[in-house]
Amino acid sequence: MTKKEVNITLPTDENGLIPRQCPHCDGKFTIHSETFEEQQYLNLRCPYCEWVEEVDEFLTEEQATYSEAVAETELRRMAEKEFAEMWEDAFNGLSSNDFIEVETNTDEIDFGSRNAPSPHLSIETVQVTCSECSFRYAVRRDEDDPSCPVCR
Repeated sequence: MTKKEVNITLPTDENGLIPRQCPHCDGKFTIHSETFEEQQYLNLRCPYCEWVEEVDEFLTEEQATYSEAVAETELRRMAEKEFAEMWEDAFNGLSSNDFIEVETNTDEIDFGSRNAPSPHLSIETVQVTCSECSFRYAVRRDEDDPSCPVCR
């Protein structure tokens, strides 16, 4: 059996922001991905309810669906390859004669793929730059006084 690790990179938007969703209040916001990674923050604070949790807990519904589709497509590609190799191995030593001709063609094996939906938020946001630490993030347009996701 073949084991394969699938790494899924969640894309940022055109401003380098990546969506997040609070595990406590379900509030959706975005953070500047590159700055967050450079500073090696371990957790986030929700700009709405101020819940603090490890960053991995702030996965959005859109990102989960996107990741599932990407992983499923990769699994199908891996199965196609395994299936083709199995057929080639099964018939590799057989030779043709006057009555039977053995030929394998695995070029047409296609288990399909799943279209990955957008991992980005479908809500309108407004960008904010923290006055204390200069961290960039975005929150819902109707949010009056958001908390910085990284300041404490």
